[in-house]
Amino acid sequence: MNIVFASAEVAPYSKAGGLADVAGSLPQAMAPYVNSVQVLTPLYGEIDQNKYDIHPTTIRGKVALGDKVAPYSLYQTTDVDQITQIGFIRCDRFFGRDGIYTESDGEGFADNNLRYFFFQLVVLDLISSGTLPTDILHCNDHHTGLLPLMMKAMHLKVKTIFTIHNFLYHGHFSTQEISLLPKSTGPLLTKTQLDNYSALLEGIDHSDIVTTVSPGYALELLAGVNVDEYSLTRIQAVESNFYGIVNGIDTEYWSPEHDQFTPFHFSKDDLAGKRKNKAALLTKVGLSPDMDAPLLGSISRLVENKGFPLIIELLDEFVELGAKFIFLGSGSPEISDQLQKASKRHPQHIAFDDGFNEPLAHLIEAGSDMFLMPSRFEPCGLNQLYSLRYGTIPIVHSTGGLGDTVDAWTSDSGTGFVFEPYAINELRKSMELALKVYHSESDWMTLMHRAMLMDFSWDQSAKQYLHLYNLLIGGSSENI
Repeated sequence: MNIVFASAEVAPYSKAGGLADVAGSLPQAMAPYVNSVQVLTPLYGEIDQNKYDIHPTTIRGKVALGDKVAPYSLYQTTDVDQITQIGFIRCDRFFGRDGIYTESDGEGFADNNLRYFFFQLVVLDLISSGTLPTDILHCNDHHTGLLPLMMKAMHLKVKTIFTIHNFLYHGHFSTQEISLLPKSTGPLLTKTQLDNYSALLEGIDHSDIVTTVSPGYALELLAGVNVDEYSLTRIQAVESNFYGIVNGIDTEYWSPEHDQFTPFHFSKDDLAGKRKNKAALLTKVGLSPDMDAPLLGSISRLVENKGFPLIIELLDEFVELGAKFIFLGSGSPEISDQLQKASKRHPQHIAFDDGFNEPLAHLIEAGSDMFLMPSRFEPCGLNQLYSLRYGTIPIVHSTGGLGDTVDAWTSDSGTGFVFEPYAINELRKSMELALKVYHSESDWMTLMHRAMLMDFSWDQSAKQYLHLYNLLIGGSSENI
C-alpha cells in the first residue's frame, strides 16, 4: 500500500507540540511494512533548508482559493533516519514567515484558515493528479480535517484515516470562508451550534476511520469528557470506527544508554550514571547538592490544564518535607510568575527555567527521581513515557494516555503514582506515597526497574495503525 501522511508540523523540521513528534516518527515506523510513505507538510520560513538538505523538485502547480489562484512548488528531503520521504509545500505568501501558527507575541496568524485551506488543497491536487500514488491518506488534527470531505466530494478512491491529537482545537471557520473551498464541498459541510463550521468535526464526520492518541482519551471523548453536547453527537455517530492508539516515542533519541545531551549514560542493569546525572542537574540549576533529597522534575507548557494550580499550592508544603523541584517550560505569565516567586522563596529547593531547552529537558528526565505530571486531562502525553524509560517515576492524574501508560504502584506491581479524582488532596497523597517509597531503597530500585522495562516504542503503535490500514484496503494483517 502507498500511504500519504499529512501534518501541519513534523519534527525535527517544525514543531509546536506533540503532533510534530508523531508525524516525525510514526511514518518511519510504518515504512518497513508498506510500499511507500510520503509525508506532506508546509515549508515554513523558519525551517533550515540547508541543514536538512531540503531541495526543490520539478513538481509545481497551482490551486484555486475562491476566485484567486495560488501557486506552489514541492520541495523534498529524506528524513534524518533515511527511511521516508518528506515533501515540503512551498508558498512564501502563506508559509514563508517565522512561526508556525502564531506571531511572536503568541497571537495566531490572522490568515490561519486560509493558510491551511491552501495546504489541504495542495495535498488534494498532488493526490488527485496522480503525482503521489495514494491508497490511504492519513490526516492529523483540524489543519487537515477537510481533506476526507474533499476526497469524498471528488469521488476519489482513497481511504482516509483522521487522527485527533487534541480535541480542544477545532479550526472553526465561517460561512463566508466556504467560498474559498471547492464548490462540491459546500453541500457536505455541517454547521455547528455556533453557526460556523469545525474542520475537526468535519474530519470526524467524513473519514473512514477516526483515531485518537490513547484508548483512555478515546473513551473520554465518547463519554463526553470536556466535549460539548453537540460535538458529542457527531463523535458518537462514528463510534464503530473510532479507535485509541497510544503514541510511541523515539527510543534512540530518548535513550538513557545513548543520550547525546546527558553527561552520563546508564541502564536498568547499571544505574550509577543516573545518580551522576542527578548531581550534574542539581549543580546546573543551582540547587543544593543534597543527593538523598527526592528531586521532582517537570517539563511542560505552563497552562492550568497541566495541573499547575495543584502543584503551586503544594510546593511550600513539600519543600518542608525535604523535596526539591525543577521546572522547565513557558506559557501563562501568571504561572511563570508564581514559579519564579517560589524559586526565590526556596532557592536551594526550587529551580525554574522559563522557556524551552532541549539539552536541559533530557538532563531533567535523566537526573530527576520523579516526574510531576498531574494534568487535568491529557490526550496521550509523552514525557511520562520518556520518564519511564529513564527510571524517573511519574506522578500522574488518571486521565487519557496517562492512565493508559502508568500503573499505580503497589509492592507487587505498578510503574508510578496515580491519583483520581483531580483534586489537591489526591495529588498530595500520591506525592506523600512517592516520597515514602523513595526512602525505601529496595522498593525504589524495584520500581525503577519495572518502569525501565516498559516498551513504548513506535513499532508497537505502528503495528496497530497498520492493522487499521489493512482493514481499510481489505489486505492481510498476518505479517504485522
